[in-house]
This record gives sequence, structure tokens and C-alpha cells, in this order.
Amino acid sequence: MAIKGILRPGHAAIRVLDMEAALQHYVEWVGLIETQRDDQGRVYLKAWDEHDVFSLVLREADAPGLDFMGFKVDSAETLEHYAKKLADAGVAVERVAAGDLKGCGERIRFQIPCGHSLELYASKDYVGNGLPNVNPDVWPDGLKGMHPSRFDHCLFNGDSVP
Repeated sequence: MAIKGILRPGHAAIRVLDMEAALQHYVEWVGLIETQRDDQGRVYLKAWDEHDVFSLVLREADAPGLDFMGFKVDSAETLEHYAKKLADAGVAVERVAAGDLKGCGERIRFQIPCGHSLELYASKDYVGNGLPNVNPDVWPDGLKGMHPSRFDHCLFNGDSVP
């Protein structure tokens, strides 16, 4: 039986004050891998065992914080299902075109009661984890820092919501 619906956390986009300092932190100390940059100056990172092209997007800004958090769904049909379900519940849903984040398909974005923005998306470019399918090593050579294997959770903090 295939897994259906919302599959897992897929990405977080955060604002940083100093891109070079942030890259030193996330690449050298945390151990994420830079996969690409876009023409808006955003830098895309992933953990070593992730197969999608990115799980963290850094954007230099005047104030630090979370832009949004994205969750992967199993299909475009599921994305449409949740867009309708949210709209039917009176939640404002913003459609974000494919390619707005480099390598990511169409997304829907909405706000949760604490004020954070969440996204759902169904597709993202596949890049693999750099290991062969036959007799792979346990992990690749040259990992840095803590080298987490994947992005799997995020904590939201907000005012108390009745």
C-alpha cells in the first residue's frame, strides 16, 4: 500500500543576516551540502542522504526568521485536494508557480494561526544522495560537521492561539 497525502517535511526557507557567515555555519559546522544558487541570491542546501535537490533555502535579509516551511505531498491531485479543502475552510491559499524556488514544482502557501506560512508541493528535482545503488558505502566520503542525514522536523514558536 502506497503512502498517500502529506508525506514529510520537505523544506524550510529562512532569512539570514550575513550569507557568508550562514554558509559557514550550515555547510562547515552543520554539514549540509550546497546544491545551487538562484538569480535572487538564495542558496539551496540539502543533507547528504536526501534525494531531492534541497531542503533548506537561505535568503539574506535585514531581519532573521522563517519565510516558510514546506511539506511534500504524494501527487498533484493531492495538492489540489488540500488547496480546495483549505479554501473551503476559509483559509487564504496562495499559488506559487513552479520554478519560483529553483527545482521545485507548483506550491500552495497558507498561514497557520500562529502566523507562520506553510507550503505544500508535489514535485522537486531529484538529485540522489551521491551513493551507488549497488553495494553503497554507509555514507559518502568527505562529510563535514554534524552531517545530518535528512531534514525531518521543524519547531514553530508563536503566541498562544485560542
